[in-house]
Order: sequence, then structure tokens, then C-alpha cells
Amino acid sequence: MIVDEKKLHDIMERPEPVPDSETLSRAGKVFFVGGNLPVYETLETMFESYCLESTDLFHLSFGARDDFSRGEEMARQIKKNFNVRLMGRVPYVPPASFIERAYAAGVDMLDIAVAAPAPTGARPGNQQDLRESLVVSVQLFPRWSAAFTLEAGAEPPAVLAREIDLLLEAGVVPLVTLSPRVSSRQAEEIASVFAHLASGWERHRAAVKPFLPLISLTTPLVAAENAGRLRNFIDRIRDRQLLAASGLRRHLRVVPAEDSLDSAGL
Repeated sequence: MIVDEKKLHDIMERPEPVPDSETLSRAGKVFFVGGNLPVYETLETMFESYCLESTDLFHLSFGARDDFSRGEEMARQIKKNFNVRLMGRVPYVPPASFIERAYAAGVDMLDIAVAAPAPTGARPGNQQDLRESLVVSVQLFPRWSAAFTLEAGAEPPAVLAREIDLLLEAGVVPLVTLSPRVSSRQAEEIASVFAHLASGWERHRAAVKPFLPLISLTTPLVAAENAGRLRNFIDRIRDRQLLAASGLRRHLRVVPAEDSLDSAGL
């Protein structure tokens, strides 16, 4: 992928709104779902929109810690009613139990989008909880399905590039959004960050295709060349196979554990 300069300036002038747990919207082929919304009324609206326009990704924003169970139920109902990849966004450092529950509920990719620095040893503050959450996510979810969101424009590009590299080395997909404090004067710096991000994905062979519907909306990155209709068709079939394999993997990991708890009377 490469940086599209025009798209970069468009995004800097009109950034995509940050998804939250209280709203329902769609942009392109991404359906943004708030985890705190009423489940059945939301599903009814989603069905109507889903039938009118194709959807490649459901993006679920969990609310505060005390509301986690609401987002968990929303995830469970989305996976029960739609055969589309589901990405969960958690705006804080989730404990291991939350990560496990999100996975069991049907979340296919988990993005930790906490407003804090990535877990590099050189950054101030206690990052131990964040490191542990990322380790659990990488171990539980399929390869390259755990993500961490960084903000471009809030710190020097060299620092951000280092954090991108460390996340990739740990098997975490780094995602980058624009900081609310970014200015048009930083366009060249921002472009260098996204170029480093794209080269890092390629260098580590990170499987970012499931994230592409979101990446195309929130970043200036575009495909270096058109894949063509046949390649797109083949990719879509393979994507369905991977989604089915992911569902089977979840079933094999979750159901035996639930059966064991039921047999123990827990």
C-alpha cells in the first residue's frame, strides 16, 4: 500500500468521527455499532441497511468497563444474525477475562484503542497491564487479529515508527489514526508515519486484509495497484473460508470449556 497525498489532505481537513458506544452509523462498507445501544432495535435497523448495501466489516465499540456485558451481548447477537467479520474496539486496557469473553461472544479482531502510549519500555507510566492484555489477545485470537491504535500527530514520527515496529514484532497489528491536535503543517510528517506503517505491514507479512475496510476509511493508504475482478473474486472466496475457519476454531475452543463448566454445575 502507498500514501495517497490527496486523500491525506482530505482526511486531515475532514477526519472521520471517532466511533463510540452510543451511536449507529455506516460509512462505505463498514457498519459502526455502539455496544451500549439497545440490542434488538439496533439489529432491526442493521437488517434494513444490510439488505440495501453490502457490508464487509462490523465495527463494535464497547463502552465503559461497567457496560462491558452490554457490548458482549451485542457482539453475540451480531454474530448470530450476520455472516460478516466483527471487529471489537475497547477504549481502555481490558483485563484478560474481558478479552476472553469478547472472543467467546464472536469478536474476530480486537482493537485496544486506549488513549495511552504503546507499551514501549522507553515511555513513562506503568505499561505492565497493557503489555499483558496484548499478550493475551495475541495468544487467544487468530494470528494478526489483535490490534492497537496509535495516534499520528501527537508525538514525533520517530517515536511513532518505533512503536509500530515493536507492536509488529509482538504480533500485534498497529493501526494509526490522526490526532485531534494534528495540523496541516504536519502533512509531510504524517505521510512518513503512514508510509512506515505500510512498509512495516509488508515487512512482517501482517495479514491486514480483514482490516482494509476500516483502513480505507481512516487512513490515506491505498492499494499500489488494482487487483482486478478475478483476483477480487478469489480473495472474497478465500476470505469466506478464513471466516468459517475462524468460527470453527472459536467453537472448538469455547464450547468444550462451557460444557465442562455445565457438567461441574458452575
